Amino acid sequence: MKKIFLFFALIISCSVFGQHTTELKKYAIEVAGFKVGEMHATKKTLGEGVVKYHIKSDVKVNLLVYTLKVKYEVSSQFDKNGLVYSEAKVNSNKGDFFTTTALKNGSYEVKSKQEKKEFEKTINSDINWTSSRLFFDEPINDQKFYSEYYALLNNVKKNKDGTFTCQIENNIDKYVYENKKLVRVIKKNPIKNIELRFISEKVTTDSGI
Repeated sequence: MKKIFLFFALIISCSVFGQHTTELKKYAIEVAGFKVGEMHATKKTLGEGVVKYHIKSDVKVNLLVYTLKVKYEVSSQFDKNGLVYSEAKVNSNKGDFFTTTALKNGSYEVKSKQEKKEFEKTINSDINWTSSRLFFDEPINDQKFYSEYYALLNNVKKNKDGTFTCQIENNIDKYVYENKKLVRVIKKNPIKNIELRFISEKVTTDSGI
């Protein structure tokens, strides 16, 4: 009888620890109150500390002097020690750009081609947060995060009204959370601000077998 109990206990244990969870969040991308695209943010928890994030958006904005078309996609993978690999890609009517960040021998090797510069560098700091994670977890004040596209580290600042501000180069983003859930992002732009507004979320699980 004891052996039978242990057998079923092992099956249940393996089933629980083998479960994979997928969280999908959708955001409307708006300019001046008009929807110009959507962003889909996905988080996959695979067990043993492995987590994958995937952010994808497609935007078409009519600005004062031209129409801006941008497709943005970023993938990041973490293990229990921090970031393992990330890749950010931008396809736009200004060109195609990318940044990859890979952990090798205790340091991060970065390769990047951006609109105004192209470079390779090494990052020796630990990376435990990225921009992608901000869609799923509310940070704390001075939380250090890594921008997968710009390949820069900075701190999240908590404002008096409870919102958070992130700045990378000249880009300033404000994150609004309600009950630990990201409901709004305001991306400041010299011409027109771009806003992300929460639409829906879906959580699914599977056995991982």
